[in-house]
Amino acid sequence: MLKRFFIVLASVILVVIASFLTLRFMYIYEPTPNKGDVEEMVKARDLEEFGKVEGSFLYTPKNYGFYNDTSIYIVEQNLDKGQNYEDQFVVIEKGVALTDEDCPAISQIEAREGFNDGYTEELQVLSKHQMTVYRDSEEIESAWLYKITFHSNDEYYLTFLLPEEKGGDRFNFFTEGYEQFRGF
Repeated sequence: MLKRFFIVLASVILVVIASFLTLRFMYIYEPTPNKGDVEEMVKARDLEEFGKVEGSFLYTPKNYGFYNDTSIYIVEQNLDKGQNYEDQFVVIEKGVALTDEDCPAISQIEAREGFNDGYTEELQVLSKHQMTVYRDSEEIESAWLYKITFHSNDEYYLTFLLPEEKGGDRFNFFTEGYEQFRGF
């Protein structure tokens, strides 16, 4: 009788541990796109993996970044899942210096909600970058994004955004992006 009790107890413990490990894996696991698939899709070689990017020009806000010397390539984080994720990507080209013609756009950015509320510090508009969105290897949208950096809650952020406020207007790079792409 005692032997059966220990077998049942051991079985229950194993089921609990297996369930915990499965739930932990599901919570922690984040899919990442295959570098070879991305290089083939964007027709660029020798890409370096960057990591997570939060954006609003693709199907979902969960994006993933790759880069080379001249451009940043942003794809869906769930690229390997099929569906519509494989149809679209974004290219952000290396920046150009700001000119006097950019002053109205810079003022528009500085006046945006979220940047003038006292929570962000050290807001800097650094450069502008040509962004192109491709779907099925065909250009569907092109615009100038402005690269800005700011400091909030002891974290540094780098963002590429449109000067006019509208839904779907930015890519957020996190702390790693702040250091890595500040001079891009």
